[in-house]
Amino acid sequence: MNTLAFFNNKGGVGKTTLLYHLAWMFADMGNRVLVADFDPQANLTSMFLTERELEALWDPDDAQDQSVMASLSPIIRGLGDIAPTPVQRIASNIRLIPGDLNLSSFESNLSEAWAKCLDRQEPAFRTTSSLYRIIRQGAEKFDADFVLI
Repeated sequence: MNTLAFFNNKGGVGKTTLLYHLAWMFADMGNRVLVADFDPQANLTSMFLTERELEALWDPDDAQDQSVMASLSPIIRGLGDIAPTPVQRIASNIRLIPGDLNLSSFESNLSEAWAKCLDRQEPAFRTTSSLYRIIRQGAEKFDADFVLI
């Protein structure tokens, strides 16, 4: 599995657009591509899904959350480890771990856990490694050649 991560503190530099088009390019070349949308704005998810699909995905009345927050929920609530990774089919060889507008609430969990790792607290290690493990779980489920973050 090859992993490409796109990061820049500055917004509007084309990260999301580039990642979207690379996903389709790699897929057109015959690769199996997993896309993980870990940006709290979830613009990448919005590019891949229709408006109706987004409404269903982020429906506050639907207890069956299918975004990255579904995997993080047990950690955020302090109830254990990540839940199974929701992977949504976009095309025959593209899958998406959908982003969520509430992902920004997880930043404080990461910040607190980072300091607790120095004290070797196991829950802190589960928290700081959670996004990586969500990616691994999704990539294994789909047998991805490429993961784009």
